[in-house]
Amino acid sequence: MQAAAAEFGGRAYTDAAELFANEELDFVDIATTPPTHRMMVELAAAHGVAAICQKPLAWEMADARAMVDACAAKSLPFMVHENFRFQHPMRRIKELLDAGAIGRPFFGRVSFRTAHDVYSAQPWLVDSERMIIVDVAVHLFDLATCFMGEPQTLFTDALRVNPRIVGEDVATVLMHMDEATCIVDASYETRSDHNTYPQTFVTLEGTEGSITLSADYHLQVVSRGVVTDEDLLIPDHGWTSEPWNAIQDSVYNIQRHWITCLQTGAEPETSGARTLRLLDVTLGAYESLATGTRYTVGSLS
Repeated sequence: MQAAAAEFGGRAYTDAAELFANEELDFVDIATTPPTHRMMVELAAAHGVAAICQKPLAWEMADARAMVDACAAKSLPFMVHENFRFQHPMRRIKELLDAGAIGRPFFGRVSFRTAHDVYSAQPWLVDSERMIIVDVAVHLFDLATCFMGEPQTLFTDALRVNPRIVGEDVATVLMHMDEATCIVDASYETRSDHNTYPQTFVTLEGTEGSITLSADYHLQVVSRGVVTDEDLLIPDHGWTSEPWNAIQDSVYNIQRHWITCLQTGAEPETSGARTLRLLDVTLGAYESLATGTRYTVGSLS
């Protein structure tokens, strides 16, 4: 904290209430762990400050709704930091879908599989009873809804491979949309000869073709019999570095989107209100896992 203050200027605080009492803020970016999110968001709302909050928004739907309501009561912009949909390759896929390149999507798969050590940077994951679903599958759920629409039901299977952790590190979720099916799968125990961390793979099949985003951001589009292949280049901002550049670029994009929304009054793509359903999907995945049955989205609301 002191090092950051020395490098970037400003005052370092160890108490959020003291920060709000002493600073005139345009907005805050809450990057704490889920148990503190409600307190932080409500504190920001009480001081009339707009907020971005990390995912998952909360462990319980009641806390998430309370955060959304607190900001709405003060007419304050509130966005959840779901950055995967702001990655350059995902924006490109969304453009193709919106242009009708593959017709109506009826099948999808969104996959994130790696053996990268995620625990050194996020040690809290070791002891978390909820792990890969809330850490990375939540992003994949958001991509699935971005590409294929809202799921109506889902079924989850998951397991723990790494004996030193408490929660699940491998998960597969089958999502049912209107006239479509999407598989979301995530693993922190997948070892291969080519490290693709932190890349996300996407397969979409539609009535007029298919879209495939494979390793190293290779995009293949089959549209009405025409096949095109492209190696997507992640924009370079001067401070980005591989292999993190796609994630770093997505953070730049989501922050730019947030500033635009603040300036224009538009609702963010990943607003708190819109993210309530995504959280229901995420918590519903655990409900399905616990019961061994299909979960109907909206049941927790």
